[in-house]
Amino acid sequence: MKQSIVKRALLGATAMVALALFAAPAHATSVDFSCGGSNCTGTVVQAGSNYSTSGIGGLVQLIAGGPDYNTGAFTLVFDTSTDIASLTGNAAAGNDTLLGTIIGATPLTSNGQTLLALNVNWTSLPADFAAFLNSGAGNSVGSVIYLDQTDAATSVDFTVTPTPEPATFAMLGSGLLGLCGLFGRKAFNPLS
Repeated sequence: MKQSIVKRALLGATAMVALALFAAPAHATSVDFSCGGSNCTGTVVQAGSNYSTSGIGGLVQLIAGGPDYNTGAFTLVFDTSTDIASLTGNAAAGNDTLLGTIIGATPLTSNGQTLLALNVNWTSLPADFAAFLNSGAGNSVGSVIYLDQTDAATSVDFTVTPTPEPATFAMLGSGLLGLCGLFGRKAFNPLS
């Protein structure tokens, strides 16, 4: 009887691990938005330790074959006091909008320029971006904006990478817990 229960538990744990491993992985690539020099338009306003913009335009999606590649410019809007960020563009397709939450903003000033590194969790992606990334959410780590002495944006680079779905982690975690429980039980009960 005990062997039957152990076999079923092992089979169940193995199935959970297999489901997690064979779940649809996030797309291997990311979506990169960038502008440089005269392609950027817009300014960033600093109020104390907060930074915001009503719009920095001229960002283009640079991944060939990616969503909205070569379909027009996107506009970045953010406010670190409310932790809200958005990228809107592709007017030909009805304006795709990526919505996100700023989870970190770090300014560094050197030689009269400010580098503002933003860490954004993109919580809402348009359907074509979600399909390309194989994920309903994404994040940007190390997104930077270079500002000159007039607070004009001179360079912007946002790379949106896929965020693994929570269900994948849940399945993997429950499978591993099942295996740990099974092996732990064996270790403490050598007669079974």
